[in-house]
Amino acid sequence: MHAGRIIRVARGRLPSGAWESVRATAHPELAIYVRGYQGYFEASSKPVRRRELPSGDVALIISFGPRYELIDPVSGGSLETCCTFIAGLDDAYSLVDSSGAGVAMQIDFTPIGAHRVLQTPMHLLARRTTELSDLLGSVADRLVEQLFEASDWRSRFTILDEYLLAKIRSAPTVSREIQWAWQQLTINNGMTPVSKISGKLSWTRKRLVRAFRDHIGVPPKTLSRVLRFQHALAKLGSPNANASLIAVECGYSDQAHMIREFGALSGSTPVELVRCYSTDGGIVEA
Repeated sequence: MHAGRIIRVARGRLPSGAWESVRATAHPELAIYVRGYQGYFEASSKPVRRRELPSGDVALIISFGPRYELIDPVSGGSLETCCTFIAGLDDAYSLVDSSGAGVAMQIDFTPIGAHRVLQTPMHLLARRTTELSDLLGSVADRLVEQLFEASDWRSRFTILDEYLLAKIRSAPTVSREIQWAWQQLTINNGMTPVSKISGKLSWTRKRLVRAFRDHIGVPPKTLSRVLRFQHALAKLGSPNANASLIAVECGYSDQAHMIREFGALSGSTPVELVRCYSTDGGIVEA
């Protein structure tokens, strides 16, 4: 385990059960590739539904047993069930059901990190879930087994460090231009004009979009939209937040524009989301 790892433990109640979450930072060498690790346990006598919001990151969910059911937000019907899967970049929310007791892990990758680890054109993973075994074959099964058999969360986080460091060190590097362009959007919460980025690189807009498609998964304009949404949601959760000022600060033309974007990206209003995620992390009984 590397020195200085930050580990945070949180616990809470569900309407019909309880949950526990353990979060940790990745190895420093993985800093621009991995946002962090999470291990969690939940037990509920009733099905639990989560609203997963667009984030600008790529998530790997590793379940030690129970499967998750993806629900169509429009019809409410089941779309598919997943166990250990990659959730690519998206500009729409999803609903995920779980039931009973379950233990799982989540690794939040930056798009650059996911591309280096998976060595897959990222547009093939965007706006969908993909079973990890479809990408890594039997390697995925061995990794899940090794994590499952580990004695505690610290050991599991160390296993992930070792596995991801080996993958990153052996993977082809991403061009400096792509990394710089992605960083310009993330550093400025999606408010850097795409035309400014392509101009600085002396690239056509078409070339930039094509590069983002392969290395990030979605066009830069789409990523900007998601990053602005996340930035606005974070600011709205602060005490005495002024929605009108936040809308302008986050690149929206006015508060009405921000409300429309929240509806399109999350299916909820800003007020509803802040209330939901400040209390139970978007968890409701299904």
